Amino acid sequence: MSWLLPSIPGWSRASPSASLSSNDPDDLDIPPLFPLPNSAQRSSAPGSSSSQHDAGGSRPPAPTFNLAPPSPPKNTEDEEPPSELNIAVLPDATPLGDMAPPPSTTQRPDFGIQPGGIDVSGSASNGDLPKKKKRGKVPLAPGYSQLDWARVTTSGRNLRGTESFPIRVTMDELKKHNTKKDAWSVFNGIVYNITPYLPYHPGGPDELMRVAGRDGTKLFMLTHSWVNIDHMLQECMVGMLVKG
Repeated sequence: MSWLLPSIPGWSRASPSASLSSNDPDDLDIPPLFPLPNSAQRSSAPGSSSSQHDAGGSRPPAPTFNLAPPSPPKNTEDEEPPSELNIAVLPDATPLGDMAPPPSTTQRPDFGIQPGGIDVSGSASNGDLPKKKKRGKVPLAPGYSQLDWARVTTSGRNLRGTESFPIRVTMDELKKHNTKKDAWSVFNGIVYNITPYLPYHPGGPDELMRVAGRDGTKLFMLTHSWVNIDHMLQECMVGMLVKG
């Protein structure tokens, strides 16, 4: 009845020599021998490695290094003499150790073309130069800043002062509008009613009245070329300047 009992695997302490002496090449469970049978570790006896190295039996040869050959001697016969451009030429009367110090650069020179395009190298002095008029901003009354002007342009008020828009304006008609209560001007061919903008002008009303009743394009480009006048005075546009 023993064939009814399941077979139970068993383990036995086999000697290492018996497990390593199997000749079955298909047995993958056999660990490799270490050291290998034909290795140098097995062939040499323990403790003899140091003596063999001392005797020089198995010592590897020392590395050798080949030095580069020396450079050939420089041939100075074919050399050209140094160019005169590389030689500093000094006057004979001025020794090298007594050269004059360089001129001072702390003072501004008064020769040549000065700011403004005026040549003062002649008899004119700095005191004779024409003084440029300084432009300054005029203090405006409270409530007349550029932000306040932006609110006025979006308020819906009629800033043109005309019933019809746009209209064709001749130069003769433009010259009639030259007062602070009725001021028109032309910028880039477009006629604007600058009357409501007079108290908001940063340079003051008097500066803006210089172009009242005439073409102010040239003066505007000389002073405010970066300002977008088409947007700033859009609600003050009257029409176009025409010949007549």
